[in-house]
Amino acid sequence: MTMQRISDAFQVCKFRASLALLLVAFVGPQNLRAADNFQSFVTHLMQGKAGAVIVSDPRTGRILAVSNPQTAFNEAFTPGSTAKLVVSAAALEEGIISPSERIMCRRVPRLLGENFHCAHPPATQPFDLAEALADSCNYFFSELSTRLSSSTLTHWYGVFGFGAAGEEAVPGEVLIPDKPRGKALAALGEQGVTATPAQVLLAYSAIATQGKVFHLIMPGQRKAPSLDREVQLEETTFEVLTEGLRECVKDGSCRAAAIPGVSVAGKTGTAPALDGSRVTHAWFVGYAPVEAPEVALVIFLRRGTGGANAAPLAAQILKQYFAQKPHTP
Repeated sequence: MTMQRISDAFQVCKFRASLALLLVAFVGPQNLRAADNFQSFVTHLMQGKAGAVIVSDPRTGRILAVSNPQTAFNEAFTPGSTAKLVVSAAALEEGIISPSERIMCRRVPRLLGENFHCAHPPATQPFDLAEALADSCNYFFSELSTRLSSSTLTHWYGVFGFGAAGEEAVPGEVLIPDKPRGKALAALGEQGVTATPAQVLLAYSAIATQGKVFHLIMPGQRKAPSLDREVQLEETTFEVLTEGLRECVKDGSCRAAAIPGVSVAGKTGTAPALDGSRVTHAWFVGYAPVEAPEVALVIFLRRGTGGANAAPLAAQILKQYFAQKPHTP
């Protein structure tokens, strides 16, 4: 090795050492350790589980922890009842339902039959939209689908980024038939719609931030936050959706995701696998605290149900997050 090469190598080493010192000074050693510990926690939690997790800061898009990025970003699945957020927004924004209108749950959706009966306790009074979202009422959303055209449903799935709004070479798709049964299945996230865990996360992040959706930034990337899109909704729509998601965790179908001392908003989903195996995928997606969201997360499991399998994992991750408070700039 020549003296010049030795000198060059020395300068590179000096630069890397200086950069490491700058990162510690800028981020802070405690935050670096907290971030590492949080990632390790999520990795350990997902050991032996087929699926994916993304935890992010919805205010910046910065990812705080991720498990199985290949599945999280590049594989699309039926979203199950997580799709009811989109249908709720579409119905309110299109003016086909008001926040106060009520529909009585008859347990078995007339368009879909017994296989899609409601799992919530029998209703003693009609649901409004926020209550139907909180209890994930299949009957309510099946009825709502009859008031929406397939093109309108497709448009709103695109607004929220499901199936990447038809972009080529991007996972996921939205293909909703005109027939009533097909629309009802799409409204429940059972058929006609597929999305990646990352797309589902960003759809819910839009509610957490009142419309702003930031590009996701992988751990270790020194990028400034950048806006991907803005979901423009009426203030009352944001309020109804937020209330439904809050009540879903507080007293609805997502109770297993609740943690002490922190208000959590979220939605579970259980959807059929597309391989004909008759098994179901499990979802939870949400954010916290409801009043000032600083963390959003999505959990996807290839086998299981949202309430029994994905929501409890969300509670463990949120507990760990708020115990450590791993913040990166």
